[in-house]
This record gives sequence, structure tokens and C-alpha cells, in this order.
Amino acid sequence: MWSIQFEQPFVISQEATDEQIANFLKTWNIKLSEQEIHEIKQRQVNPFPKSSPFYDQYKPLDPVGWHLPQGQFPDSYMEFLKYSNGGEFQNGERYFQFFNTEDFREMNLAYELPEYMPGTVSFAMDGCGNHYMFDMREEKRNNEYPVLFAHSGSLGYDECEQVAHSFIELCTEKWALY
Repeated sequence: MWSIQFEQPFVISQEATDEQIANFLKTWNIKLSEQEIHEIKQRQVNPFPKSSPFYDQYKPLDPVGWHLPQGQFPDSYMEFLKYSNGGEFQNGERYFQFFNTEDFREMNLAYELPEYMPGTVSFAMDGCGNHYMFDMREEKRNNEYPVLFAHSGSLGYDECEQVAHSFIELCTEKWALY
């Protein structure tokens, strides 16, 4: 049972039902569909004008080989979803915009996490363009994954930092991360 009380519960969503959770766990990390691959490819646009020397060097991302992590979520995160299926909360200076189970996969694919940070999965943002992500590259420790923090415009392991050893630690600390 979720026992953490956020200082500011701005948006508490309805709890995720057993059916929503079962569907989420069954589908969040399945192989990309042809439709998803097509949509991602359609979004790829050369940012350089044709007159730029970089125009011919541009290579669009190819999502065909993308994979979402196969690890199981920490029990603490699953308990949170039973409390609020997404939502916006604040503790001290720390702000959370948690993804709901319906948007979770779409958000990770929209930000191209399998390309830039394979092995991680974003579960929330901070309202300033930064992601909170489970680092699933290694097995859980004490049923928890480390939590990474990275900006949307600079996703990558070189640019991120570990900000908590667990989901609970992340949600209970109150100091700002940026």
C-alpha cells in the first residue's frame, strides 16, 4: 500500500485498476509495432537547410532495432499506480509529473529513449523538461532500480545523473535536482 504523503498533491488521478495494471504490464515493453515504427520514422526530419554542409550528413534514427527494457517494475512503483495512475505532486522543491499507464509507452517512444538511453525507462518528468527514469540495465537491488535524471534535450548516459537508489527515496527527498 502506498504510504507516502506528498506535500502538494496537485493532480491525484484515479487509482489504476487491476485490469489497467495487467494490461500495462503486458504491453509497455513489447516489440514495436509496424505502426509505431512507421510513426517514428515519419517524425524524422532533417533539421539542416539544403544549403548547409551538414544536410547530407544527417541520418534519421531507425527504430526497427529499438527495445524497451524487460525488467519488472519495483513494487513501490506499482503501489504508487494503485494510489494514483499518474498525476502531479510536489515534495519540497521536487516536482513530479507521473505518466499514467496509458501514456507510459508512448512517452518513452516519443522521447526516443530506446535510442538515446537503452535500458532505461522514463516514468515521470519534473515540469522543466527533465525525466525521472528507472535504470534497468542491471538487476534490481532490494527490489528497486536506481533512478536517473536527464534533460529531454540532452538524453544520454554521459549527461544524466543518478539521483536516488529507489523510487521511494526519490519521492521522499525534498531538495531540488537542478
